[in-house]
Amino acid sequence: MFFKRTEGFRFSFDEPIQAKVKMLINGQAITKGDKEIFEASILDISPHGIKMFAETNFNEGNSPVPLLEVQFILDSSVIVGIGEIVWTKDFGSGKHYGIVFQDQASLEDLIISELKIRRRREVKEAKLTKS
Repeated sequence: MFFKRTEGFRFSFDEPIQAKVKMLINGQAITKGDKEIFEASILDISPHGIKMFAETNFNEGNSPVPLLEVQFILDSSVIVGIGEIVWTKDFGSGKHYGIVFQDQASLEDLIISELKIRRRREVKEAKLTKS
């Protein structure tokens, strides 16, 4: 069995995290049908990227393929990551997207820090509900 030891961990959420997404071409936000900001749900995350669901088709008719600016909150800090779509799968009324963030060391550190804080809070809340 082959394991990707160099690949970071992936954290899945029981309840998806809400996110706001902008499409960027050459660093500029572009509109799609009168909208510039789109709603999405983050299903899982690693320090290097996310899996998200959106009803918007970000790939449709765009040449070049846009980068996505994804803004979300894991615990208390607003996190903004810019990444590229590496895969897409149809799912229900929308699509699942695999997004890999551009190399941003401070972003990776912030994601890890926020996940640690969030997980500690979840464990503490679970202990309190058991008591």
